[in-house]
Amino acid sequence: MKTPHEILLNRHQSAAPKLDAIRETVVATMGDHGRAKVMASSAATDSGGNLHEFLFSLRWHLAGMSAIWLIVALLNLSAGHSPGMVAAVPRGEIPSAQIIMASLRENRRELLQMIQSPNSHDAEPQRLILPQPRSQRRYEKLTV
Repeated sequence: MKTPHEILLNRHQSAAPKLDAIRETVVATMGDHGRAKVMASSAATDSGGNLHEFLFSLRWHLAGMSAIWLIVALLNLSAGHSPGMVAAVPRGEIPSAQIIMASLRENRRELLQMIQSPNSHDAEPQRLILPQPRSQRRYEKLTV
């Protein structure tokens, strides 16, 4: 079975000599300059000139991407060697867990004071929900 492309080529094959004749008359009227231009354009399309045009159209995109990669590389190099970027805390100066929890509770209390409106001072303070030991937890089974 023939493809549609083959059917069209067979149907219009008789028009090819007529089109060649028209092309020759047009090139003859253009003179030597026109003939050289037509030959150069047909040679450029045959030898991969489209690839050159495609890459030439991407020049701004490629330049931008190159600049971005250069910035990334410079940041990567500078981040690895900067001693000021790394905060090292000696093990002897790390506070205990109780001190950390107390400071977090105090911080939360101060934040709540700042957030709450002046009229809400009469409300009861929120109770902290502390986890109970597993032995004291109740497990309820829901049945339908």
